[in-house]
Amino acid sequence: MQPTPASAMLAKYGLAPSKRRGQNFLADGNVARKVVDAVGAGPSDVVVEIGSGFGAITFGLAEKAGHVVAVEIDSGIARAFEAEYGKPSGITLVNGDILEFDLAGVAGERGVERVLVAGNLPYAVTSPVVRLLLEEKNVVSRAVLMVQAEVGARMVATPGERDYSALSVVLQFHARVRQLFGVRRTCFHPRPKVDSRVVEIGFEEPLERRSDPAAFSEVVHAAFGQRRKMLRRSLGALIDGADILAGDLEAATGIDLSRRGESLSVEEFDELTSGLRKDDGPEGRA
Repeated sequence: MQPTPASAMLAKYGLAPSKRRGQNFLADGNVARKVVDAVGAGPSDVVVEIGSGFGAITFGLAEKAGHVVAVEIDSGIARAFEAEYGKPSGITLVNGDILEFDLAGVAGERGVERVLVAGNLPYAVTSPVVRLLLEEKNVVSRAVLMVQAEVGARMVATPGERDYSALSVVLQFHARVRQLFGVRRTCFHPRPKVDSRVVEIGFEEPLERRSDPAAFSEVVHAAFGQRRKMLRRSLGALIDGADILAGDLEAATGIDLSRRGESLSVEEFDELTSGLRKDDGPEGRA
């Protein structure tokens, strides 16, 4: 089945893109096919799509995957989707919020250990969705996400790069992340003010990490919360709380605390957190 263009669907069903939700619908068939190919679903895979929209990616995914569960928060769009397409084979449309969605439940219902995730994410929900994926990484094998270009740059950035941030470090602590391709703003309706990037977040291969994820996140956010300050200062409260001298921490980890957080690799942050022996702390944030 071929999706009806978003502009036609909006007009036909008396809908308008929601600025509050940051709705920009993919309108380029070539880009949609590239996203579907990047997801790489096969007949045994279940794909959870974040935001069906009007099916630009949904139907391509359904041609490849065993089943697609499309979670659409906008009730008007969900009604239009069903009115236009009925109940297409291989697709379950859920009118709901992905942030409240039970990924593990879907995996269990569909008889798979892990699901694939795909979606075109508005800026406002990107960080919450990333947090959800990290929390549910045991049931997600891989996610292919279209995000604003600046966010995509932060996701894949490495030490010393301008876009390197707490998001970069925490995400790369949990997953293998890579940029796949860029998408021009002209490929959407309505046209956004910025370009997008498609990134892949892979959880299939476990990464060797020493520290507790929550403690790691606390250290990273403290380091980046005071950018351009030496670690000795930005991590001062954590060092004091761990009842360890800065010099002893340097000796134990081999990390010079006169460095700044943006210069440390994920592995060095892992070593630093382990050196602090911080076994508790707030839940990991992205």
